[in-house]
Amino acid sequence: MIDYNSLFAPIFNSFVSYLPNLVTAAALVIIGLIISKWAKTAIIRLAVITRLSQLSKNPAIQEFLENAQITTKIETIIGEIFKWLVLLTFIITASNVLGLAAVGAILTRILSVIPSLLAALVILFLGVVLAGFLEKIVKGSLGAKDPSLSRFAGRVVSYTTMTIFILAAMSQLGIASFFIQITYVGFILTLVLALGLGIGLGSKDVFKKVFEDWYKKVSK
Repeated sequence: MIDYNSLFAPIFNSFVSYLPNLVTAAALVIIGLIISKWAKTAIIRLAVITRLSQLSKNPAIQEFLENAQITTKIETIIGEIFKWLVLLTFIITASNVLGLAAVGAILTRILSVIPSLLAALVILFLGVVLAGFLEKIVKGSLGAKDPSLSRFAGRVVSYTTMTIFILAAMSQLGIASFFIQITYVGFILTLVLALGLGIGLGSKDVFKKVFEDWYKKVSK
């Protein structure tokens, strides 16, 4: 006859001994959910108070958000990021309490990547702002005498600036750093060569006129 007591007793004892860890982990997750929601609300309110949301009204940033099909407010996005940062911290602690070292290690790795990801997003954000700003300056400097040329020059400056910032963001993420360095150098050399050929060959008169008009406006 099977002795069920001796069969299930070790399982029951293991469960009972593991139960405090399970309760502690569940409590940590619940506390993490509560605190992460508080953190999100606090960050959103702070962003509104500091008028951080006003940055999204910048034309260059609006164009970037529209192209990326992002309709969520910028303060909500920042709040959501902080919410998950806090929640992930509590989940990692709960995983360690449960003895799930592998899960904790994976989540810790994800958490360690987030600062670099945020830095890359900030770099892209600054790139969008600067690209739009420089494009306006170039268009304004060239004036309305040749609108097509001013638009073309503005786009060239804008795309060049964004390319540099995109490469910087990729480098921040550690994506093929050596390849990015080679690409960056090659991009600059190509740009300089194209500019030199343009000035030296057929576009010499055009570039001369552009620089003369710009110099006259600056000298006034």
